[in-house]
Amino acid sequence: MGTCWCKGKVRDDGEQYAPATSAASQASPADNRIRGPKCVDTHVVDQLVLEMLGLIASFIDNDEESPVSLVKLHFIADKEDGWIQVVSSMVNVIPLEDPFGPSAITIMLDDCPLPSKESVIRLTELFALSAARACTGDACVRVERNICVVLGCLAEKLAGPNSVAVLTEQTLDYLVTFLVTKNEPCIVLFALIALEKFAQTTENKLTIKDRLEKLKENPLLVLEKHANSEHYVWRQVGFCAQWALDNLFIVEGRKLSYEQVDMTGINVILNCRDVSEYLKISCDGLEARADSYSFESVRCTFQVDEGCWYYECTIITPGVMQIGWATKNSHFLNYEGYGIGDDLYSLSYDGCRKLIWHAARPEAARARAWAPGDTLGCLIDLDRGELLFSLNGDMLPPHNTIFHTTRKGFFAAASFMAFQQCQFNFGHKPFKYPPTDRAFSSFNDHGSLSDEEKRVIPRRLYLQQLRCSSVRDDSCTLCFDDTACCVLEPCQHRGFCSVCTSQLKECPMCRAPIVNVRRDEVEDT
Repeated sequence: MGTCWCKGKVRDDGEQYAPATSAASQASPADNRIRGPKCVDTHVVDQLVLEMLGLIASFIDNDEESPVSLVKLHFIADKEDGWIQVVSSMVNVIPLEDPFGPSAITIMLDDCPLPSKESVIRLTELFALSAARACTGDACVRVERNICVVLGCLAEKLAGPNSVAVLTEQTLDYLVTFLVTKNEPCIVLFALIALEKFAQTTENKLTIKDRLEKLKENPLLVLEKHANSEHYVWRQVGFCAQWALDNLFIVEGRKLSYEQVDMTGINVILNCRDVSEYLKISCDGLEARADSYSFESVRCTFQVDEGCWYYECTIITPGVMQIGWATKNSHFLNYEGYGIGDDLYSLSYDGCRKLIWHAARPEAARARAWAPGDTLGCLIDLDRGELLFSLNGDMLPPHNTIFHTTRKGFFAAASFMAFQQCQFNFGHKPFKYPPTDRAFSSFNDHGSLSDEEKRVIPRRLYLQQLRCSSVRDDSCTLCFDDTACCVLEPCQHRGFCSVCTSQLKECPMCRAPIVNVRRDEVEDT
């Protein structure tokens, strides 16, 4: 379950929260500290930010009221100087190695009042952004990483004319310089993500593209070579650079990634037609990443109904991902923070918070927190009615609660908090830690995809195809793909396919609860 708080809520039990105690969480040295306006004692704001960071790591219920520390930060940020002070504090004190750090910045900025354009410009002036700053060898890596995260979040919140005003020449110099100089990969990564988010506004996209083309060598062409790196931060840089080249900053003469990848022997991939809107999927369909503040989800292309099945997932980032199993009845509610394991029809493992999720209820797992490079094993035994997870071969206790709701129609599935990434192995290459206590099958040995179904084309091309495609008269009115063959009862509304109706709880036309679905007799005749 992704963290999602509503503004204005506060616990009424007076509970106080202990601040984070990591040594790296302490404020920056005086030379590196960003000094904003002082509306409230700086130490108090720093402590509130660190308390929030600690809470995000343990927060598991989207319906809980907002913590006291978040409400206090929201109150401080309600005034222009206070907002600048809160953001400056986040830049100064959120530690580099905490897996929740970038996500915490996203969550806190999203919850704070929307800043004015003038406030954001003041903040960027306070940061003194420039190419010279990006080139400084003794700069604090934590501060520069956090500044890049903040810029990306603000670009996303202010998409449109205000975003154009924020992307000044100095800000663009600052971000692009990180791409062309030899820097810490975590700074390069978030500078690249910030440019991507600025490019959500067309004018900014053209400005950034023009700047990249004027350089002696386009840095994205260099950075995308890291896409298969075994250094997991550089691998993220390569993934994001490749995605940006395919979707945003098109380079003339460069083949798109899906045109270059060898899909021979790959028979099961992540389903790019069955995914929430902001999840990024690699050109081979086996790696996924989220950089949005929402909780993004995806299912694979292969369904299992009986027998014993196994797949593995390589952890690229150490943050919150819920990886496991889901059926077609599972709903992707990315903006509400609900994903795999948050309904009755899915079950997942979150190795960051060390929790098993089912029906939005967590159960503690006795395991260490996962780390980049770890292998999560996911096994479903439909004959025995068991689901098992393993971390680097160490098996967790079996779970069977999901079989009280459904016993067939399972897909490998996962949900991602912001800035998280992992790679799937459905059996196209040898498993690292295969189960030894029972026989099992791999998806790849039994799946089948046409050449067309294996193509993970950029989203912009997919949308172009939709605009140019014709729709049959008998197409489903929701997906316009399959044939409309179902009638909803008791409201009797029709025009939907079986795939879409399996995911509905209410009629999309009248909002009446769906009691039953039957085949359309008109279609049968």
